[in-house]
Amino acid sequence: MSKTNPNANIKLDKVRHLRMDLNAMSAYEEATGKSMFKGIDLENMGATELRALLWACLIHEDEKLTLKQVGSFITVQNMNEVSTNIAAAFSDAMPDSEGKQEDPLPANPPAG
Repeated sequence: MSKTNPNANIKLDKVRHLRMDLNAMSAYEEATGKSMFKGIDLENMGATELRALLWACLIHEDEKLTLKQVGSFITVQNMNEVSTNIAAAFSDAMPDSEGKQEDPLPANPPAG
């Protein structure tokens, strides 16, 4: 099951939970024609790409969200916060720095 980084929650029209999973990556690619695997540059991203990336990170909660609706959530005042939270969601989706996935089982399970 995919996890959602609690630090990647953001207050928009309401509190929303960002998730960068393969579905979000695919939705972004379909909306923009750009590959997520070639990297994203949030600092130099245009408005259309930022809107598409936020939308892609939100549709796991509400598949009926439109690009236009999500675009209305982003203002000049919160654009930096949106970018920071998207970066957190993207970072959460990546394996740790050693390339290892977290083991879901404890190293020393309790004895029964």
